[in-house]
Amino acid sequence: MESNLSFQEKCDCARSNFCQYVNQADDFSSSEKTYLTKVILNDNISGILYVSSVLAAWAFIAGLIDSILFPGIIVYAIFHGVIDYKVLTPPILFLVGNLLAKLIYITISLRGKVTSYDILISVLPYAGSAYLLRKFLIKDKLLSRAVYAFLKTRKLEIKKQVIEIFKRKPNH
Repeated sequence: MESNLSFQEKCDCARSNFCQYVNQADDFSSSEKTYLTKVILNDNISGILYVSSVLAAWAFIAGLIDSILFPGIIVYAIFHGVIDYKVLTPPILFLVGNLLAKLIYITISLRGKVTSYDILISVLPYAGSAYLLRKFLIKDKLLSRAVYAFLKTRKLEIKKQVIEIFKRKPNH
């Protein structure tokens, strides 16, 4: 890590996985690392990146639930000839609950870092993660490159962990 960072900046960077990744990566020059570190810490990119990754996982889980819930209700309605509010209540409740939970999570997690408009857009199903990343990274090509490389590395790490789980042999 560059020595021209303050002690507080070094401590803050040590608590951020993204900041640590940038400072350990061989892909960036020392001046690029210093610039990225300051951007990450001053603009709180790590917090936004974390919330964005949570929203991406959230969208995946919600997508699985939607793929089971909605077709199940359609099949139920077809076989029972019932199409009324009772049949539509579960998916509507899930959608509203999902939106409210995301609204609360994003508001608490990114309080003071994003506008109310950004929060409302981020709550939209399946679009929140991409919106946050695009909003905060599109202007800075170096930061975009660093985030892309970090996410790629994290994806490979998670993939390895999942493979290791399946490779384990049960103890009998």
